[in-house]
Amino acid sequence: MSWSTSVKESDRLINYIEKKLTVYHIDNGWQSIKHAQFEISYMIRPILETINILRNFLLCKSDQTNQCIELYSRPLHLTATRCRSCKEEIKEMGKFYIFFTDVHEIHNECITCPCPVDKHVPIDYTLNYRWSNTTSMDYRNKTSDTLNRLCQMSAQLAYFLIHTTCSTKHDPFWDGLQEMIIEETCICEIQKSANLNNELVLELSKLKDQYEEYKRKIESKESTFDLPALYELMKVIKEYPTVREQLTTVKKRQRMLIEQHEYGIHKI
Repeated sequence: MSWSTSVKESDRLINYIEKKLTVYHIDNGWQSIKHAQFEISYMIRPILETINILRNFLLCKSDQTNQCIELYSRPLHLTATRCRSCKEEIKEMGKFYIFFTDVHEIHNECITCPCPVDKHVPIDYTLNYRWSNTTSMDYRNKTSDTLNRLCQMSAQLAYFLIHTTCSTKHDPFWDGLQEMIIEETCICEIQKSANLNNELVLELSKLKDQYEEYKRKIESKESTFDLPALYELMKVIKEYPTVREQLTTVKKRQRMLIEQHEYGIHKI
């Protein structure tokens, strides 16, 4: 999908969902709703990681650089987790400092650290970063536009999870943004020279406020989702390159686990 096509499609869907939502009658539709809920659960982290292209927006803004930070992912094994208690390694990436996730392995208990198992969360993949060439002004405009759209569309997905599926009382996107702000604040406390990380904290806070405003607008309508429109919305989100790259890795991991399971059955 080209950039211009993605933009037009996003505009069309956001406008449709905000202004023309119809009541969705269940009528044997639980399977589809559950499937949508399942799909969204795998999209949360890729969307939040994509929102961190804010780093590139700040790089362009600070010195008109012709390089940007590009992320790439690697699938992990079944027992891979991230410990919320252990301190992660901070690495320098140009003018930014970034937390790199240390993968912990669980076998009844964590074999990497002494922390309780309930302090660990499963992860499908790990992220690494590299430099990529870009055209500053053009990329900066696209980055700003992408952030605004992802903000709006994430608010739509959160509304669906909370008010349509009633699967959670917590907003995973808001929680994710808050966690990102906390992590960047922690980096700033450790690395006193992390000027761009300080700016990133401010920009993430603005983005969280913007996200909350989108949510309030959606909730004020008290509408329920038109399920086909929701699937179209998810389709558009999946076409953003950074989201797509991570979801491809998630699918690779799922195939790995299926093959591992089948191999185990054949050995019995």
